[in-house]
Amino acid sequence: MIKKFLALAATALFSLNASAGYIQYDFHTGSDGAGLSGYFIQHDTDQSIAYFDFWLLDPVRDYGQPFYPLGGEGEVLLTDATTHFLSDGPTNFTIADDFGADHFTNLSVSFARNAQGSFVYTAHYDADLFEQEPPMFYSGTLTGIATRGTVDPQLAEYLDSMDGYEYGVPRIVPRYIGPNEVPGEVPEPASIALLALGAAGMLGATRRRSSGR
Repeated sequence: MIKKFLALAATALFSLNASAGYIQYDFHTGSDGAGLSGYFIQHDTDQSIAYFDFWLLDPVRDYGQPFYPLGGEGEVLLTDATTHFLSDGPTNFTIADDFGADHFTNLSVSFARNAQGSFVYTAHYDADLFEQEPPMFYSGTLTGIATRGTVDPQLAEYLDSMDGYEYGVPRIVPRYIGPNEVPGEVPEPASIALLALGAAGMLGATRRRSSGR
């Protein structure tokens, strides 16, 4: 019985250690099915992205495309990374899906924190499909929610064996570009101060009118 308990404890400890050092964020589409679906993984130390695997879904324009690291005749590469969060938050990123004469897609995803503490993503894409006749061009902006997910211990172990980054995901430490909140969700301190001054002014005017009667 004791041996069995120790074996289970060792397995749990291994799984915990295998996922240590990585943070996963899961994408969620909107109620209309539009948005991103899947996940990406970043390091918990410098916030650099290590892996991504998700779909872009745009039913309004009847367009969808997978994004996962790929190299060879065509490339799906992480090309840029920034962040609005100094410590705890998802990294903004840009991915280029370049298959030369067949198609090219550029996708940029940025994140903001809303009043509930969740992360709202905005994904803008431009897709040129040259292999179709006539060529097709798609462009759109999609939004949704991103939440913390659970890193698969086997995937974490694989990333460790790759020095922390999947092929096609170069180590890009994100540049901090300032905080970002969803507009209208959380009043800024300056706005709160102005509202307070306005309320005080209205109260003073009311009292003066009352005393003059």
